[in-house]
Amino acid sequence: HWRKDFDTSNPEYAGLYGEPHNMEWAENPPEPGQLESYWKTMNRPSQSFLDMWLGKTQEVIDNYRPDLMWWDFALRFVQEHYKRQMVAYYYNRAEEWGNEVVITYKWHDLAPGGGVVDLELGRFDTLTYHDWITDTTVDDGHGWGYLKETKYKSLSTLIHYLVDNVSKNGYMLLNVGPKPDGEIPQEAKELLAGIGKWLAVNGEAIYGTAAWMTYGEGPTEMAKAGYFMEDAEVNYTAEDIRFTVKDDNLYAICLGWPGKEVTIKTLGTLYPSEIDSVWMLGVDEPLAWSHTEDGLVVGMPDKRPCNNAYALKVVRKPPF
Repeated sequence: HWRKDFDTSNPEYAGLYGEPHNMEWAENPPEPGQLESYWKTMNRPSQSFLDMWLGKTQEVIDNYRPDLMWWDFALRFVQEHYKRQMVAYYYNRAEEWGNEVVITYKWHDLAPGGGVVDLELGRFDTLTYHDWITDTTVDDGHGWGYLKETKYKSLSTLIHYLVDNVSKNGYMLLNVGPKPDGEIPQEAKELLAGIGKWLAVNGEAIYGTAAWMTYGEGPTEMAKAGYFMEDAEVNYTAEDIRFTVKDDNLYAICLGWPGKEVTIKTLGTLYPSEIDSVWMLGVDEPLAWSHTEDGLVVGMPDKRPCNNAYALKVVRKPPF
């Protein structure tokens, strides 16, 4: 509502947009890094607005039964009792429907465990105890709609982004920038097809997995973490490896082709007797491996099963 040249700031249209607020932003909009200090000075919505907000939210829940409710930064300005009523109403209705549902939120707008924390255009640099999700986009222009002239992310960037998130207990929500008529741009289609092709080979190491005791190893470190960090995105190498687990299988995903063999230092903590076999997803034959002081050494197959990242599957058995 801070743009005086748009009708969102006109009280006449408050029934459509909500009551106007924060008009001082029109003259001096803050940079993303200054948002936190600015938000502390923002006006709180009136009780009548919050009554309408809760009523509309419950109407959406009842009429459309959404699987996911995605909330942006402004949820922090909703008074605590209203948020609690909204969350309880949604989860209780989902229980009646027999559906699994998710609420996302930003910063500390809900209590831990009340939903899935969402990092816009960013991610964490370490393993977290809680679920989290990134919302990012296929293009480097950070556009959530169609940008006619923009540079698109590479397929390897998006696949590495996904793998890194999953290894740290995170998810990735990907925007494809549709055109006004709903058509997905050709560049975005090609990226989606590329991700699908990679998942057709390696989805076992992603879907239904959990984070391991550590998210990974390797020399590449993120320069920034948290919200809005994609301006400092890093390029991963074959020495960078990410871990996921499912049942008795441990997956080590190499973010580049290692060559003839790879030494996974972290897996030196396994007992040799608990390793049944080592495979690469997409390859029909088991791989040669040895357990050394340097870690688990795995010989690579002659032919790559895919591009951009390569998932090793360590089949484990109880060490006793």
